[in-house]
Amino acid sequence: MAEINWEEFKKQFQTLRDSISPGNAAAGDLSEATFDLPTLQKQISENATGLQTAQDSLKNFQANTYNKYYSDSGLSSLKDQIAAKDAEITAAKQTRDTSISKTRQNPYYSAANITGESSEIANAANADINNTIEERNSLAAQYNSGLDDISKKVAREAADKQQEVDDYKYNLGNLQQQVSNYQTIRSQELQKKSSDEQWAAEFGLKLQELETQASQKSGDTSTEWERFSSKVATGAEPDAALRATAQRLLDQGIDDPARTGYTGETAARIESELGWLKQQQPKDQQNQAKKETVSEGAFRMEVRNAWKENYSPDQLKQVYGGVQFTDSDKSPQQIIDDEWNIKTRGGVRGWLGRLFRAGV
Repeated sequence: MAEINWEEFKKQFQTLRDSISPGNAAAGDLSEATFDLPTLQKQISENATGLQTAQDSLKNFQANTYNKYYSDSGLSSLKDQIAAKDAEITAAKQTRDTSISKTRQNPYYSAANITGESSEIANAANADINNTIEERNSLAAQYNSGLDDISKKVAREAADKQQEVDDYKYNLGNLQQQVSNYQTIRSQELQKKSSDEQWAAEFGLKLQELETQASQKSGDTSTEWERFSSKVATGAEPDAALRATAQRLLDQGIDDPARTGYTGETAARIESELGWLKQQQPKDQQNQAKKETVSEGAFRMEVRNAWKENYSPDQLKQVYGGVQFTDSDKSPQQIIDDEWNIKTRGGVRGWLGRLFRAGV
């Protein structure tokens, strides 16, 4: 088997990773850099202040503006003139009626005299009264026209004020939506960056693992089965995950790991564990309730091997619910879900993720 040049491989992989990094995304993609957050925040502050000022100026605007225009127009003087004409008309009518009443009560007048004189008094008084009424109505027409002009002017200015408030509200809503979009995109980019960093870290650890394995193989001429058989024979557990796999195969009545798809060194290790378990079976049966404690890496290998036997995530969660880890705070359920996502993830990143994970 040809020796792997790890340094050259790292260089090639870094080139590939750079080619699919977020920095090489299409220029039309929306990103955090699209937004000028300080400018947005300044515009929001300015529009919020403007909105508050516009709303304050709109309070009691119509009443105050109406009163001002009314005072400046001189309509109050016109109103006083109308009131004076009304009083003059009332007084003239009273004078007319009093004169007619005295004429009718004069004992020296005949009926004909009373009728003639009363008619003359009424005609003369009514003529003056009607003239005064016409003057009063002319003043009232001017007054009402002035009131109408003021009302229309106030209504137009109030509508302009309301439009100013509506414009501020629209601008503020639009700016706040842009900030919301910025926060969403920033969250997505941070999450993506975290995912990329985790993926790169896992890949680096995998490279170290493969280098270590290659180094161990070059300095050890014994077979995999011989090395692990000697450890298993002494009761040691070089790999708790492999022992758990062997136990599961034993429970299923399978003696040959190759029947379930295991090959090479992995099959040899599991076979060694099967031999030891068969010898210790009574002891294991007495400790069936004991919870397993393994490393996260070993457990991930066990999960990946279980995929080959068509186990579903729910089945594995039931089987490994009591497993604890020596080097991780994660739960078995979280790791099983993570491994299932790695196994089923699509696209180039999914393919690369599975390419350098043994057993996926």
